[in-house]
Amino acid sequence: MNTDTFGRREFIKYGLASSLFLLSGCSTSQKKLALRGVSNSFPSEFVNSLSTGWEFFPIKDIELKEFPRNTTLLKKTDLLVLNDGWISDLPINSLQEIKAENIRKNFSKHTCSFLDGLGEDYKKKLLPIAVSPWVILFRNEGSLSLKNKNSWEVIFSSSLTNQIVFPNSPYLLISIAQNIDLVNDFSKIKNQAKSFDDRNALNWVVSGRANAAVLPLSHCVDSLIEDPRLSVLLPEDGSPLNWTVLAFPSHSSESFPTDWFDSLWGNTYLKRVISKGFLPPTNLSDLRRKNLNIPQNYQTIFLPEESVWNKCWSLPALSFERKKELALNWNNS
Repeated sequence: MNTDTFGRREFIKYGLASSLFLLSGCSTSQKKLALRGVSNSFPSEFVNSLSTGWEFFPIKDIELKEFPRNTTLLKKTDLLVLNDGWISDLPINSLQEIKAENIRKNFSKHTCSFLDGLGEDYKKKLLPIAVSPWVILFRNEGSLSLKNKNSWEVIFSSSLTNQIVFPNSPYLLISIAQNIDLVNDFSKIKNQAKSFDDRNALNWVVSGRANAAVLPLSHCVDSLIEDPRLSVLLPEDGSPLNWTVLAFPSHSSESFPTDWFDSLWGNTYLKRVISKGFLPPTNLSDLRRKNLNIPQNYQTIFLPEESVWNKCWSLPALSFERKKELALNWNNS
């Protein structure tokens, strides 16, 4: 009898404790804030520098493409990280203003120019967190006969004919063409193309199916360091810039985590993030005063000279009509 009574008491206590544990677990999970982004578009430091109250959930390219029609993704998101190529797909009315004046006041001229190019609506609702220049990645550069090696005109070298993988972005390629005074005849660029393939550009070069690719530095850093056959060029006449931005869904009742920005670009993570091909949206000169101890081989790539960096540019947001016009010009050339 006593044994039975004792067993029932223990069973009840155990059940109560288990229920409390489960409720506590549910409560904890509910308090977790959701950061979402395409995981291969930024380094692990972006997630590691977050406070423990946040959790990262990777999303797929196809989900980003469905933004205008799919608000479920944003409803389950407290903070979104993405590159500037996806900005025009963001439903602006589903975002709230990011009030982080202590961060914005330290933005560089490049960052302010990028934000101005987005227009007033997006300018207030997006926060640039990092930037990476577009570069030219070569395979076995020493075996290639390259002309105008420090300029974008190097892409017209005979050894690169039908051997370059370009991004599938007429807008970006037209901006490069204009930078080297190639105004309306884009056939010269097309003749050099092996493919127009953003996603697999690195694989084309590493596998030897192409001699070169145009891609953001941050997309090829790991392979560049690990594979001695690879080298990279940041042209002296400047380069388009690839921005990583934060968006803050309007349904989130949380305050914007300004401490995350400070942590990411603080002493703990600074060198590691720069070594992944990213730079902060603040003045480059501020970094030069710090002892980052970047390997000499990559010094001018990871921390470009001011004369080169000042010639880099961002791509302003385009209206739908302007996009159609550019695509038409590109296709008819």
